[in-house]
Amino acid sequence: MQALITHRTLPTRIFNALSGKAIFSPGAKVHDNVPIPTINSQQLLVKVKTVALNPTDFKHMDALAPPGCILGCDFAGEVVKVGEGAAGKWKVGDRVASVAHGGMYPDEGAFAEYAKVNHDLAWPIPGDISDADATTYGVSAMTAMFALNARLGLPFPGSKENAKPAAGDESTIFIYAGATSAGLFHLQAAKAAGYTVVTTASPRSFELVKKFGADAVFDYRSSTVVEDILAKYPNLTKAVDCFSEGPSSSICAQVLKPKGGTVVLLLPNGESKVPGVQFEMIMLYTVLGRAFQMLAPLGPKFEASQSDREWAARYYSALPEVARLLKPTPTVSLEPGFKGVLDGLEKLRQRKVVGGKQVVQLQS
Repeated sequence: MQALITHRTLPTRIFNALSGKAIFSPGAKVHDNVPIPTINSQQLLVKVKTVALNPTDFKHMDALAPPGCILGCDFAGEVVKVGEGAAGKWKVGDRVASVAHGGMYPDEGAFAEYAKVNHDLAWPIPGDISDADATTYGVSAMTAMFALNARLGLPFPGSKENAKPAAGDESTIFIYAGATSAGLFHLQAAKAAGYTVVTTASPRSFELVKKFGADAVFDYRSSTVVEDILAKYPNLTKAVDCFSEGPSSSICAQVLKPKGGTVVLLLPNGESKVPGVQFEMIMLYTVLGRAFQMLAPLGPKFEASQSDREWAARYYSALPEVARLLKPTPTVSLEPGFKGVLDGLEKLRQRKVVGGKQVVQLQS
């Protein structure tokens, strides 16, 4: 099969990680002799039709991924083979979407003609949802639900958990960078959980974030953004930093400073020391149930987490209902095929994508 395969050397990867640059781009090539993945009894083999692009994809391509790995996380397609242990739930021809840890393994990734997935970490795409929209419920939506539910204790949308914040719990949450793909899902999920949602965005995205559930939005570039937020919302105790770069984490901490609380980060970002404010970084890939190392052999290691893996199975079990309550983020269709993937990753690298998810039809 064809697949987009990483090929950077370790010195180049280290330089890119330290400098934030991408020398000798693009860092991955399309190979046409990649073995089709072999599945075990608990897995599905999927013909990949549509993929969505995420910042993590170019970060793996530039620095995090060792050579010889298939890139790409979000995909939708058609089941072409079913493992014996999954035969009661799935059949050949089913439309399905899922997430892979792209850039970490030679036989697992979305940017390929075929991808494998554990049968309980996939969801059946309803007939009225397109493949493109289905891919948006991957990394971005899963990150939002993981941060809000597994780390901050908000209920799943549509679940029988507490429909409103528990008694005594501050019912307002702060989402930094609400116009990002992850941010838009955070806004929706928090709103569905009964919270008042406060966010930041650039003025051009104010209307967008309001459409996705924000009750109040502030300009993140304003020199008085912290003071402006605290003037109206002085009792915040929960925050998610959907940008996790530059001053974003410090702003989150300052917003929570009066009452204390927890800031969930999506990336390490030099957490500022504010009394009473705790920082917790999440790495979504822990939900896939396998140990891994970023920027191997030198980068941080992450152990397998059984509890995170169990949460992921719950997420995919709930997705058919969740997708009825949380609308997909806006999508931008790029040129079909691997060229569209590479072009889209370059746009992400240059931060030219705002308020939408880039999607590519890989094959019909």
